Amino acid sequence: MKYNPPSNQSPFAPSVYPAFGQRAIISGIKRQRQAAQKASRSPRAARTLTESDLRIPGRVLIKRRQLLQKVPLCERTILNLEKRGQFPRRFSITSRLVAWDLKEVDAWIAEQQTAARLPAVPQAHPVQRKALR
Repeated sequence: MKYNPPSNQSPFAPSVYPAFGQRAIISGIKRQRQAAQKASRSPRAARTLTESDLRIPGRVLIKRRQLLQKVPLCERTILNLEKRGQFPRRFSITSRLVAWDLKEVDAWIAEQQTAARLPAVPQAHPVQRKALR
């Protein structure tokens, strides 16, 4: 095979992209940046938990995004654990918003830590098989 060196032609040159000029590509990039800035300023964005939030007396509620920051599990795993009764239950605040009690989540995390420090106990029970005739 023969080696073909790369050309020094600009990737925005009209011969490479005849339908797009450099201005069209740059304006598209600008639109993407503006949309990203608007999305980051969204009023629905969840605030992050701070140490002062954790010290407030009484019940502290956390939303889904805050829970996912605190517990390194995916949403589906958390839902499955809730159904089995192995994770604190969510409760609905409105028809579209659910929350968890921070104290219950912290207690669950502490429980998981103590269980991890205990000696390993086999989880599965041996399956009894029928004798072959």
